[in-house]
Amino acid sequence: MPETLRRYLRYTSWPILAAMIALMVLGVLAISASELAEGEAAGFSTRQTISACVALGAFVLATVVPYPRVGRLAYPLFGITLAMLVLVLFLPEVRETHRWIALGPVQFQPSEVAKIAFIALLAWYLRYRDNYRRLTGLIVPFVLTLVPMVLILREPDLGTALLFLPTLYFMLFMAGAKWRHLLGIVGVATALVFVPVPHRITEAMQNEEAADRAALAYWVERDADRKPTRVWLAAPLAIMKQHQIHRIDGWLRQGDPRIAMGRGYQLSHSKTALASGMMTGRGDWSDADTYLSLLPEDHTDFIFSVIGGQWGFVGCVGVLALYAVIFVFGIEIAAITHDPFARLLAVGVLALMLAQIFINVGMTMGLMPITGMTLPLVSYGGSSLVVNCAALGLLVNVGMRRPILLSKRPFEYGPEREKPVRVGVMADAPRSAE
Repeated sequence: MPETLRRYLRYTSWPILAAMIALMVLGVLAISASELAEGEAAGFSTRQTISACVALGAFVLATVVPYPRVGRLAYPLFGITLAMLVLVLFLPEVRETHRWIALGPVQFQPSEVAKIAFIALLAWYLRYRDNYRRLTGLIVPFVLTLVPMVLILREPDLGTALLFLPTLYFMLFMAGAKWRHLLGIVGVATALVFVPVPHRITEAMQNEEAADRAALAYWVERDADRKPTRVWLAAPLAIMKQHQIHRIDGWLRQGDPRIAMGRGYQLSHSKTALASGMMTGRGDWSDADTYLSLLPEDHTDFIFSVIGGQWGFVGCVGVLALYAVIFVFGIEIAAITHDPFARLLAVGVLALMLAQIFINVGMTMGLMPITGMTLPLVSYGGSSLVVNCAALGLLVNVGMRRPILLSKRPFEYGPEREKPVRVGVMADAPRSAE
């Protein structure tokens, strides 16, 4: 066996790789179950299997290229990603959104690539700095976060945009940003969210939209016929699209039977399908058309509901346990490395996956509004699958190349001396690390 291959096999984090493959297999099986339940041969499971093979190649590539090279390419990669996010806004709409770029028969989402580019850029920017220990030093990281967020919101893709802020906060916290600064920003942002702003109801608007916004308004101004003419809404609600208003209203009133049959339709059927599996699942979907055939997007956003119906509570816990394996060994990788960029890169990948899982599972169970978030490694979608596998490849890459500490550990700040510390990067695993 060649020495390079032997070292690669020796230092690869096999638990993370095994959990990743198991989740992809479960995803293909769940997608197949959703196809059978609906009586359609859409070919989703076949395409997902092909995407899984491509994703494994992306994982291997992300582990082979030494992570310091990824850091040196972070700024160009981020710039190219922003250019694609701008370009996609001028391309024809697909499903009433500007999310996909078509390259022949293949379509991909630049917003998915933006997640990795953002993590690499932020980790590279923060690695030897300590200005983020001051409040003014947080301006640049927040600007670097808000630029892709705004472009992705323009698509619109609220679910993907929501991932950037939790990832930023995890990385800043691990880099040593002060708690009072981070909490202060959260407090100000929360206060701004609830600031009421006027939203005019025009004659061109449908009565349904006026009623929706009036139901969520702080104050409603009406004309002589008692029709709403202007409402005072929380700032984010004033700029949201109508379907996003529907989702929030349906979530807030999910116990109302009238809402469950209307704008809360997806959430209602998601909880029904999730609960139908009980402890060990139904197994045979031949009599389950009532549960899944009525659930929209069951192979993408609501794949967790399919898992709950197919394998019950045990299946759901099993999926979460596989994610736990990734997080346990990922945290170990982040903890044992002393390279600042490597640690921040690992933390960013873990924070990104945690946010996706939390949002997707939460909205499936009715704990959060529906935002169109996929379950990583499980939901149908080639772009998401390839990017998540590549991100885990970077995490394993960090574990394969552990630098030797030459001085004080990074991100450790004393009460008197708070200066960045450089470490010598020398691999004790494959010598290709730089």
